[in-house]
Amino acid sequence: MSQAQLAGEELTKGFISQLESGSVRPSIRSLQLIASRLGKSLDYFLGDEPLSLQKRLEFLDLAAQAALERSDWTELRRIGDEALRLDLQPEQRASFLRWCAQASVGSGDNEAAFELADEALRLVDRASAPAVHAGTLLVKGIAYGNIGQIFASSEAFEAALDTLDAHEILDVRLRSRVLVNLATTYRRLNRTAKAIQYYESALALANRHSDMRNVARSLTGIAVSLYDSGELDGAIANYRRALELFRRIEDQRFEQLVLLSLATLHTHQDKLDEAESFARACRDRATAAGDTRFTAIADTELARVALARGDAKTALPLAQDAERHLGEAGDVYQQAGARRLVGAALHALGDHAGSDAAYDGAIELARGIEMFPSVSEYASEYAQKLRERGDYERAFQYLELARKNAGHAPSLL
Repeated sequence: MSQAQLAGEELTKGFISQLESGSVRPSIRSLQLIASRLGKSLDYFLGDEPLSLQKRLEFLDLAAQAALERSDWTELRRIGDEALRLDLQPEQRASFLRWCAQASVGSGDNEAAFELADEALRLVDRASAPAVHAGTLLVKGIAYGNIGQIFASSEAFEAALDTLDAHEILDVRLRSRVLVNLATTYRRLNRTAKAIQYYESALALANRHSDMRNVARSLTGIAVSLYDSGELDGAIANYRRALELFRRIEDQRFEQLVLLSLATLHTHQDKLDEAESFARACRDRATAAGDTRFTAIADTELARVALARGDAKTALPLAQDAERHLGEAGDVYQQAGARRLVGAALHALGDHAGSDAAYDGAIELARGIEMFPSVSEYASEYAQKLRERGDYERAFQYLELARKNAGHAPSLL
């Protein structure tokens, strides 16, 4: 690795040269940046050198932030657990409980995240530790969103933002994350104008502080909102800008999300070659990273493209494999979507009994996580298939189901 690569944007080649010659003493922050780029822990540089508790906690907090930026949930949990073994004050303990809760959310264990976050909130309130309090509410909001409790999610994000405002907390990354997540929740509640307002606030904040990661995430949110309102060209333009930034900062997880979204948009525009290209690029990156869940999601989109081309024989095994892997990963929302595609492919191939079972299964999965707009969408599509077969009585029943669930908001816990 060259000195310029090691320095990155935060340090300079001159500083790295001086460090190599032993003429400067680096800060904990500088060592953490270098260690992260080398794929090492800070202990690699410190060896057995004793650290005061405060310095150790400073290091662990910086390491936690770096792990969060990389979405390295295993490392984030390890760091949190290491800190929690130390003799901590309540505010310090709450801070690392929050990191452990974030790691649990990232790895899909929402129940553990709630327990850890609630323990942290029992130790501090917004007056004693506003930044920790807001960050913990952010984690709870994400966990609520993951289990489909959208109103509870929005309330947690709103409370986090209120805490940041009331105490004038200037943590740019935390505020940006709260704004982006709150905007996403408003979008899921079909409050598109409000969602765009908060995405644009996050974008402006991130731009002012040259925070490319949150600039890219804000652009992604704006793109999704524009897509929801039917402005497909605007959505594609914002997705492409976000994709360029995610590639520059090497954020593979969000790069995959944007590639998948671009594939979906191009499918809707009937630009199937472009859609397949984006979906395959997404799949290649996910496979290289060993991410079986996202590989399956990409296969779902490839199945959708094949169906749009009238190639149900290609679509069926892709959708079936995706549905199985997503079920194993516990991603019920995406599993329901894959099962719906299995139903569509089986209908096209004349297996009506198999199609019936798949559509009913998809609807029940969506019902189970209270994704009522998906219930409505799947029931409406299935009703159309039933009409094609001449089964008008059942078609009417599913149209009624679609009507009842259209615009139905998720319930509170």
